[in-house]
Amino acid sequence: MLIVFLSFIYLGLTSFLMGTGIKILVEKIFSYEIKDFTSLCFAGLGFSTVYSGIFSLFYKVGALANLLLCFFCILICIFGRKSLLQYWEEGKERITGKKLIYWLFITLLFSYGSSRGYLHFDTGLYHAQAIRWIEEYGVVPGLANLHCRLAYNSSAFVLTALYSFQFLLGRSLHTVSGFMALLLALKALQLKHIFYQKKVMISDFVKVSALFYLSVIYTEMMSPASDYFAMILLFFILIRWIELEERRVKEITPYCLLCVLLAVTVTIKLSAAIMLLLVIKPAFYLLKEKKYMEIGIYLGSGLVAVFPYLARNVILSGWLVYPFAGVDLFSVDWKIPVGEVLYDSEEIKVYAKGMTDVLLKDLPMEQWLPGWFAGLKILEKLWVCSSLLSVGLILLAVLYYVAKRQKEKYPYLFLGMVLIAGYLFWQVGTPLVRYGYIYILAFPFYTVGIWYDLLLKNRKKTYVLFWIFLLGLGLYKGKNLVQDIVRYGKQDNYVWQQDYHTGEVKTYEVEGKEFYIPMEQGQIGYEKFPGVPYERYDFELRGEDLKEGFRRK
Repeated sequence: MLIVFLSFIYLGLTSFLMGTGIKILVEKIFSYEIKDFTSLCFAGLGFSTVYSGIFSLFYKVGALANLLLCFFCILICIFGRKSLLQYWEEGKERITGKKLIYWLFITLLFSYGSSRGYLHFDTGLYHAQAIRWIEEYGVVPGLANLHCRLAYNSSAFVLTALYSFQFLLGRSLHTVSGFMALLLALKALQLKHIFYQKKVMISDFVKVSALFYLSVIYTEMMSPASDYFAMILLFFILIRWIELEERRVKEITPYCLLCVLLAVTVTIKLSAAIMLLLVIKPAFYLLKEKKYMEIGIYLGSGLVAVFPYLARNVILSGWLVYPFAGVDLFSVDWKIPVGEVLYDSEEIKVYAKGMTDVLLKDLPMEQWLPGWFAGLKILEKLWVCSSLLSVGLILLAVLYYVAKRQKEKYPYLFLGMVLIAGYLFWQVGTPLVRYGYIYILAFPFYTVGIWYDLLLKNRKKTYVLFWIFLLGLGLYKGKNLVQDIVRYGKQDNYVWQQDYHTGEVKTYEVEGKEFYIPMEQGQIGYEKFPGVPYERYDFELRGEDLKEGFRRK
């Protein structure tokens, strides 16, 4: 827990300073000032994600990568000292003893949750191995020939490798998702205006859904699973987007910046790509005002954000986007056979629908849906039903506001339509619950917020209803949280973070190199390296060293 807390401090300092560097650039280029602390930190994490991805193309991500990152931070402290001092002067009056105690408590709470708990099954399967390859070599040509899942090139892994401190501690930390959860909690807990101003905003409903999501992953967030990274970023983007609409911010810059962060999110989890529909709004206004220079800057930023991800895809598997065989641009000797790419793609979709037989990939929705729904937990069924109901409620709201010609509500309706598209895309395509919390949890809460705004907002003391709901939800989830804290309290992780799982393995050799095979349902973990899923001889080394990669015979 202590090590996690110290890791959070380093993550906070570097992400805030890199975010400040972005803030300075944005002010000079677009004359827009980013003031929100969590926004600066998420912007800094977005930069660090792209930076670590680029760094991995040339060298292993470890001591040198951190040294260079710290050098960037020092430069920002020197050349951006005026901005930092101004930020301090504007914020220090709001910092009280109570706030410091509150921030310390929240940080300790998430440090505790990130120090112990449940390691995601896929972490033992391939996450830990993927991160170690990045720590040891950066990117290796044809690595997916060892294990196809090593081609699931989530940017979450390069970011985790950057902050793992394996080079310093002799063991690999995995605290980034916990830190991101902490940032989202700080953002979502900004609800005091409800008490002081007696006013409930639409964004407050989505903040509550974010807090609910954090309670769901609290005992799992130490696992470097890409789902957590992506969902946390999507919740943050959605909350910030709604806040901008509520404050009637006229500048298009913050929306564009959120879209750039969304591009980074897509490199973490491809299923987030449908949310890129949000780009329609800033693109429309920029084209309308003929701001072609700004369009070029934002497009360039988005391309820079996705470039290291695409480059790593090609180097790892020979495909631009794995496992998508529709774009076949490269002919390299380490390329994964197209048949395996197609099989892997279909296996992911079938598994998400609650099946294991790839031959059932063309099964009509009306046949797989009942079994999939029956396999959900009670609350998950409730969220899915709520999302389906929300589709109709949002469409009704669209009809109402269009009929009344209340154009000030159109931005909220646009966002609702994007969420409808996201939910339907998730439900029909890959409806695994952990892939879609933004669609089955945030979407219903957003819909309730829309109808609260339509029916109850201007009525006296309706904010009391929200407080009663918030209190009831807090008591319910608070009880579960306390139980989780007590349950994992016996684990001796008050100094060190719970380490990656190390399963039972056996070894075999290929061309004089020793490889490990897991004996416990594929749970190879981190320590036994390099690992393969089973004893296979259909690959060969491309050179004398592992860093030169692998190819099929």
